[in-house]
Amino acid sequence: MVTKASFLTGELEILSWNASVQRATVYKQGIKPHRADVTAFRRAILAFITTELLPLYSDKVTKEALHYENIEKLIAHANHIGRGVLRGNRYKYGVAQKLLNLILKYQWCRGLVSQPPHCPVDRIIMHKAGIRGINWTQITQRSEYVKVIEAIKEVAVKDGVSIAQWELRNYNRR
Repeated sequence: MVTKASFLTGELEILSWNASVQRATVYKQGIKPHRADVTAFRRAILAFITTELLPLYSDKVTKEALHYENIEKLIAHANHIGRGVLRGNRYKYGVAQKLLNLILKYQWCRGLVSQPPHCPVDRIIMHKAGIRGINWTQITQRSEYVKVIEAIKEVAVKDGVSIAQWELRNYNRR
């Protein structure tokens, strides 16, 4: 039997997944998102996050380096299992951070994990932070992501809040 909590978790995972892939050209040309192998890939990635990464956030992740490592673990896992579906056989850093950070944001807002060290980085947040000339869907390297996070951190510090709190205050759907 599906509980209300597990139903809500599943719905939030789907929202997170869709937000991370919607403009990112993740799949090989001609591959439709509802194919069985893409569905299996999505389920495997979400299961990896749930079983391997989320438990690491039950206590506050004080070391930002650990969060970067977790994003890289997610990328490595996706690259390993997604060879048949991923464009260029590669899961981009920008897509991975968006998925993990958005799942963490939802879980934090539900009180299930500690405040995450980062926020979901997308066009809206980059614009609000004054970051121009970078497309989050094209971020492929940790160094590119670090530059974006440092810029967001700078505006968050000026507001006297954490990155996660700043994003929560500043993100608005259209």
